[in-house]
Amino acid sequence: MIYKGDYKISSPYGPRNINGDTRFHKGVDFVGTDKTIIAPCDGRIVSSTIITDKNNLTWEWGNYVRLDTQDGHRLFFCHLASRNVKVGQTVKKGDIIGIEGNTGYSFGSHCHFEVRAKDNIPIDPIKYLESINKTDREKTQEYFGFDDNTMNYLDKHPYSKDLYRKLSKF
Repeated sequence: MIYKGDYKISSPYGPRNINGDTRFHKGVDFVGTDKTIIAPCDGRIVSSTIITDKNNLTWEWGNYVRLDTQDGHRLFFCHLASRNVKVGQTVKKGDIIGIEGNTGYSFGSHCHFEVRAKDNIPIDPIKYLESINKTDREKTQEYFGFDDNTMNYLDKHPYSKDLYRKLSKF
């Protein structure tokens, strides 16, 4: 998850209407009880800035951080009150990214969390978070469509964890 503590979803991924503005919401808006935003996975900070120029299309994000993952995904943490990372910094899962806030085009404190695939196409952040939290065994079974009997057979391999780690990368 992206919060140190508990959270709720205030606006899901998908179509929405705010003040008569109907468009596709490319992320998920979270509100946390602790407000501390953490990295959901390892990666590198590519952007850590605040945009105030309304000629820049990302001005709506206000204070934001972009984290690029090792598998090529781009994660955006927007509307932050403060940023705790710098461009070029490597972060590990659980490291503090920043503090939830109310900057940019925002109607209250929250974190707009957006995930883009390698081709820069937005993907559902909830599905992304679910996928990165699956074990290598679960990813292998899902990707190859192995039944439980096959997985039980593979579990008996003397180096099953290494095998799953390699197979889950496909």
